[in-house]
Amino acid sequence: MKKYILGIILVIAVIFVSGCITSSGDNSGVNGTEPPKTMAKNGVLIKYPGSWVVAQSDVNNSIMAVADPKFKDSVTGFSSVNVNIQKKELPSSLDTYFNQTYSKLFSNSSYTPVAIGNTSIGSYNALEAVYTQEGNGSVKQHRAIWIENNGEVFVILCTAPQEDFQNQIKNFDFILNNFRIT
Repeated sequence: MKKYILGIILVIAVIFVSGCITSSGDNSGVNGTEPPKTMAKNGVLIKYPGSWVVAQSDVNNSIMAVADPKFKDSVTGFSSVNVNIQKKELPSSLDTYFNQTYSKLFSNSSYTPVAIGNTSIGSYNALEAVYTQEGNGSVKQHRAIWIENNGEVFVILCTAPQEDFQNQIKNFDFILNNFRIT
């Protein structure tokens, strides 16, 4: 009988606690109150947090970039929290190109793999590499998603300082879940 009463109390407690949790429902601004923005360019459509801005990228093959202006470096002018999308011709199979790229990257001691594997972004099957990069006295964490489409590969690179990466996952996931090849 005591187990039965304890079970009922536990269920009621769970219902009470879950009733206190709220959600914005429409992902408006993800980590803010501004509605999300949309950008369509170079065969790609994304939605991104309303507080973020379109950014310039110094990466080869970059077709679009967005960034959180709260993390803008006053010296370089670049934000340390950003999502950069690249589009490249696929010279071989996606698996081969992906593996060659990261074998070469991880041979540099500044880069350390965290996780590598298969994933899916919306309706797209993809490859994913999560890794850290040390340089200039700081450590950045990157999440790279590789999607193949008609002989091309789209690489979506999410970047943040390692100590803030977990706090940015909601923003990164919002962008990734709203990524479309047009």
